[in-house]
Amino acid sequence: MDLQAGNFYHIYNRGNNSQKIFFKDENYMFFLEKMKKHLSPFVSVIAWCLMPNHFHWVVFVHRENSDTLTQSESITRLRTINQSIGILLRTYTRAIQKQENSTGSLFQTHTKAKLLIDEIEISPAYWNTAFGTQINNLEGNGYLETCVKYVHENPVYSGLVKNAEKWEYSSCRDYKGLRNGKLIDYKMILAEGLLNYNVNDIDSLTQSETLNFVIIGIGSNINAETNIAQMFEILKTKVEVVRVSSMVKTKPIGIKNQADFTNGAVKIRTELTIEELTVLLKSIEDQMGRNRKTPKFGPRCIDLDIAVWNGEIVDEDYYTRDFLRNSVQELSDE
Repeated sequence: MDLQAGNFYHIYNRGNNSQKIFFKDENYMFFLEKMKKHLSPFVSVIAWCLMPNHFHWVVFVHRENSDTLTQSESITRLRTINQSIGILLRTYTRAIQKQENSTGSLFQTHTKAKLLIDEIEISPAYWNTAFGTQINNLEGNGYLETCVKYVHENPVYSGLVKNAEKWEYSSCRDYKGLRNGKLIDYKMILAEGLLNYNVNDIDSLTQSETLNFVIIGIGSNINAETNIAQMFEILKTKVEVVRVSSMVKTKPIGIKNQADFTNGAVKIRTELTIEELTVLLKSIEDQMGRNRKTPKFGPRCIDLDIAVWNGEIVDEDYYTRDFLRNSVQELSDE
């Protein structure tokens, strides 16, 4: 790819022979971590969308080369953006091969990039044939704006969701103000007039970036209804409670001879760091009389654990506990 500093590009690739490249939720999260690590030294991410068998990035290239510290040799080497993208795709491929016990190429050989400037004529065929998606260049809109819409609407055109903001694995939710994702460059997006929600100026946007959106798992099997209600009264004095999930009854794990648990989750917004919030949740548990001398899976008046931090799964129980996964999904479907 010929990527030159000072330009916007639409970068995309798909699974080899149109095969799936994302098999579970954690695959999407892992790929996003790779994007942050390997793209951020070179570009500002303007928009992104991860689909089951392909991905789209809209980026602004700041530099074509970057000094990178290699872990294996502990020395600094000059790396190009193309090399960094190659490393991203290769390391992700190896992880999927191990997960799926597979071999062979996961992605198509060549990642493609399209320069997005209005002075260059982009034919309708580009929009109408890429991955089977159809979109028209909106009258009065530049190619950058049209491409961002194209990327965000991909899940709708593919029949995965009815509304673009319902697809969790794109930046559309960040544009709509439904999530405070950290991957896209809000200041550049605002400067380009691309944001879909109302912000008065860059200062207000910068202020909003300090707020963290968090989903906290909840559990209790000792006077659950009373204790969960009391917990919410305390929590609401410390953070902004955005939404509460349904509460469900679950069978105890490990120690069977105890009452069923009541489980659910709450979505909050806070300026606290993840470390500060962890301390706060433990203090609420202590304030409510949590006995930490009981066995790990024993009865408890209240149990509070951070499950999702700014869209990233941070609690391994998410992958093994259906009730937690369902509660997180309920709070994510806004």
